[in-house]
Amino acid sequence: MSNQHLYVITGASGAGKSTLIAALSELGYSTVPEAGLAVLRELRDRRVGALPSTDRAAFMEAVLARSLKDYTSANALDPPVFFDRGIPEWLRFAGCGETQCETVAIRYRYANMVFVAEPWPEIYVQDHEREHSFSKTAASYERTVSAYTQAGYEACILPKASVQERVAFVLAQVAAGAQHI
Repeated sequence: MSNQHLYVITGASGAGKSTLIAALSELGYSTVPEAGLAVLRELRDRRVGALPSTDRAAFMEAVLARSLKDYTSANALDPPVFFDRGIPEWLRFAGCGETQCETVAIRYRYANMVFVAEPWPEIYVQDHEREHSFSKTAASYERTVSAYTQAGYEACILPKASVQERVAFVLAQVAAGAQHI
């Protein structure tokens, strides 16, 4: 069973996902920031805990835990709710067995349509949080998308367009999906 009001925006790093989420938030829509970035910022601010460079497994455990908490909390938000990344992609790094990961993926289900931002070199920028090269980011894109398609989600590719056009595209897709429920 999916929660048809919870939408994931995922895809390549640096492809405009967080910018799109911020634009939706500015318009008054409920949004959930990326769990990975939230955990990373908290650990760096406190200067304690497992950073991905020192203990990737512990860091990914913390990210998955945050994602599960965010999912549960999001059910109390006004719909639709837009997530910057979601649980299926973090499960790839979790230490759970296949059956346990499948159980989590089924229990914490989003709307069937997942919005996907393809690698976009024209807007990609490296910074202190996005340290990987564009080629490494592009290489991880397929694994990210496959985490959703293997879990039974339908990928909806975002147009490489202005933020306003992307917002309009997402909202049109959500409205069209709502008519079919």
